[in-house]
Amino acid sequence: MTSDVFALDSEVDGNHLRQVLGKFATGVAVVATSTARGPVGMTVNSFCSVSLSPPVVLFCVRHQSQLHEAFSSATTFSVNVLAEGQEALSQQFASPGFDRFGSVRWRPGVTRSPVLGGAHAVLECLTNGLFTAGDHDIVLGRVVAAHPLAPGQPLLFHSGGYRGLA
Repeated sequence: MTSDVFALDSEVDGNHLRQVLGKFATGVAVVATSTARGPVGMTVNSFCSVSLSPPVVLFCVRHQSQLHEAFSSATTFSVNVLAEGQEALSQQFASPGFDRFGSVRWRPGVTRSPVLGGAHAVLECLTNGLFTAGDHDIVLGRVVAAHPLAPGQPLLFHSGGYRGLA
């Protein structure tokens, strides 16, 4: 029997790791915050629930991201869970460029962070922790508002492409 398993004492190749991690299906969200320059946001699939009591969630932001400074200094943020059919919105917020809100329908939420029109669900958070982990920072947020907005199915990402529930 042959195997492509790396030895425990070796460095795992980043491209190989990306392929393996791509086998894990995730939801797709846009995290957003307000800055002095206006609203900013980025597409993430590194979002998850941490605790229900108190309600805490997290997302990760790459140190080299042009939005790292905005999110590492933000006091609030929103997590806009995207719905099936919002692939273009996901791509817009994943593309380079600071003004990703140009043609996007949104409103300020109770925390003043952007709530995207048509989002499947939205969580509004107060930032309550930032931790470095390798080439990313983990941003923790205390959930202060939760809005299940749009009916339908969530947008999923798996093996490098968007998917829906079968």
